[in-house]
Amino acid sequence: MFEVDGFTITMSRGDTGSVVIKATGRTFNAEDRALFTVKSPDGTVVKQQAYQIDGAGRFTASFLNADTDYLAAGDYTWDVRYVIHPYYDSEGKIVDGDQVITPKLPQTLRLLPAVGYI
Repeated sequence: MFEVDGFTITMSRGDTGSVVIKATGRTFNAEDRALFTVKSPDGTVVKQQAYQIDGAGRFTASFLNADTDYLAAGDYTWDVRYVIHPYYDSEGKIVDGDQVITPKLPQTLRLLPAVGYI
């Protein structure tokens, strides 16, 4: 199961899915990135991925089964930060940018127990 209702993402543990997120009121360059982050209830980052933003200000955040298969069912939070002209560390991870924009407070990712296994 994978469902998006407003800003709440609900999915079963270990399932796959994706959600298209669109920024409005801003034009992005090809180097700018959207940083999608999911955190556990204690604030630990459990998924973080950078996405290229298309010309319409959209990106698609996707979940593979390995992203949530090991997590406990419960409520997590997700957020997006837009990184303008990102700076990277030696491992290729974004560490900062000329500007970092957080357009909304963290939202809910509700992780349900797995229904069955393949």
